[in-house]
Amino acid sequence: MNETGYSFVETILSIGILMLLCVALLPISYSMKTNLSNKKLEVIAAETAYEGLKQYWHSRQQEGSKTIENVDFHWIFEGQEICVTFQNTREIREKCIRLTGEVNE
Repeated sequence: MNETGYSFVETILSIGILMLLCVALLPISYSMKTNLSNKKLEVIAAETAYEGLKQYWHSRQQEGSKTIENVDFHWIFEGQEICVTFQNTREIREKCIRLTGEVNE
């Protein structure tokens, strides 16, 4: 540091370190956001399975669908389990829940 403030080299070094931190944090934050979104869809699929099971017990409806946040969740009751199919950020997923409470993915 000189009498007039920070030198040019110190300023460039500080900007470089700041850019390096930002570039390193962007992929991590994107990955965390994607994982959070996928987990949220998994929870919605489990809720859809529960609601589908309630509809099966009340009206013997064996399949149905609903749309939440522009994602279609299709459920079908097959004997001893209910399966929900939906599209997450990467692929089409199927989450099946047996009447005993076991989850098959």
